[in-house]
Amino acid sequence: MSELGEPTRPAILLMGYGSPSGSEDLPGYLSEVLGGRTPPPEMVREYERRYALIGGSPQNRILASLRAKLERRLTQLGEPTRVYLGTKHWRPNIAAVLPQIARDGFPRVTAIPLSPFASTWILEPYRAAIASGVAAATPSLQVDLRPGWHLNRHLIGYWRDVIRAELASAQDPTAVVLLSAHSLPQRMRDRGDPYPEILAECSDAIARSAELSRWSFTYQSAGNTTEAWLGPDITERMQEWKRRGAQTTIVASFGFIFDHLEVLYDLDVVVKSFAEAHGISYRRVRMPNDDDRLVEALADVARTRAPAST
Repeated sequence: MSELGEPTRPAILLMGYGSPSGSEDLPGYLSEVLGGRTPPPEMVREYERRYALIGGSPQNRILASLRAKLERRLTQLGEPTRVYLGTKHWRPNIAAVLPQIARDGFPRVTAIPLSPFASTWILEPYRAAIASGVAAATPSLQVDLRPGWHLNRHLIGYWRDVIRAELASAQDPTAVVLLSAHSLPQRMRDRGDPYPEILAECSDAIARSAELSRWSFTYQSAGNTTEAWLGPDITERMQEWKRRGAQTTIVASFGFIFDHLEVLYDLDVVVKSFAEAHGISYRRVRMPNDDDRLVEALADVARTRAPAST
């Protein structure tokens, strides 16, 4: 084995949702998201429009940098190993990456979802993809799934610092901070998914660390379906705070860790337009992306002897 790790040390697999690299990928990507169904032409056109407005998704570029940085950091910490990327949708697919890891000589893998929340809604597709990949792996492969790192001290510290910096830059005593996360269908909550409680725990930790006095938790990016989704929606929160005198809304989309369509389009296009139409100054703190503090958080989760949370 090379300097990137001995066979006895687990490889690391970072697992994300997945993103098309360009408009040519959209039909195939949307088909995977839809469970193999062919996307209607109008859906493809709508997503082409959205991606064009944001200049394409930077997700793949960000994750490639994050992977390389984590690999270097683990080497610096004296635990060198190889770090891989896998996605639920599109390429490289988790189910295909795991057999490659086995062929590369690693009998064990530490799999880290790039969503820090141990939600059933989030984890079920990862578990299914892992099971599929392990079944196809030769030689055999053991996978240690490590979810639930939403209270990691480096992650909380990141949000604290960028929120404080944005508040200082806004110079508006009426400013309010909205801590935002992706909504999910109400039916998942009805089935007992702990997602809302996990989000509340994380948002409370961020607000305490940043010493926020004017803030709210909110949901964003609810699906365009007839079923009920969790709320309140971010636009409702913005109107509520506007009535209470807030002239500036600062959004921290803590439910994600890197820029993609739900941040760059749902927030910076749709929600920003809503804010402007209602006389609200919209600001958004930058996402962790491949920031060194996120790398430290992932290194905590990856290392066998390091705690994943404070």
